[in-house]
Order: sequence, then C-alpha cells, then structure tokens
Amino acid sequence: MAFIYHLAKPSDWEKALEKGSYEHISLQEEGFIHCSTKEQLLPTANIHFKDEQELVVLFISERLVKGTLKWEESRNGELFPHIYGKIQLKHVENTRILFKDKEGKWEWD
Repeated sequence: MAFIYHLAKPSDWEKALEKGSYEHISLQEEGFIHCSTKEQLLPTANIHFKDEQELVVLFISERLVKGTLKWEESRNGELFPHIYGKIQLKHVENTRILFKDKEGKWEWD
C-alpha cells in the first residue's frame, strides 16, 4: 500500500481523534493540507517544526484520499502531496511518534 505522510502536533491529533477528522489551519489559509513522501518527511520536519519536541506522523493511504489528493510543485521544485479537504480518521492507516536525536534533528529509524 502506498502512503503519504502528514506531520501533526500531538495536541492537534488528539483533537482530531475527538472530532473524527483532522483539519490543519493550512486548509483554511491555503485550501489544502500539506503532506510529504517518506523521503520528504524528515527535511520537512527539520524546516517547519524546529521548536516542537514531538510530532505525530499520520500514515495516510493514497488510495483512500485519491479524490482530494494533488501532487504539486513546492520546495526545490519537488512534487509534494496536498490534500484538498479534511483528513478523515478512516484515511489514516497508522500513526507513529517522531522524536529528535541528541543533536536536535528529527529522526526516523
């Protein structure tokens, strides 16, 4: 199964679990929720989440969001997955906590 990934603050993910869907502020401001491939995940975390100590990685099934998923050019001309709508809990196949290493960089073992 092919996955795309979204990085969420633990408090935002807890709210989503209560509501039944996840909605990032970027959906209101930009019209979509930013996601990454596995290769883009750590660079994205290190650029955009420097001040966080812990993140929740959402494993989103590409197949389940294909109706709202668009691959668009972003940083360094790379194509990034963007979801144009809320992420329903049923779209999230798994989650994982991401931590920083001793140097303060996000790590994925």
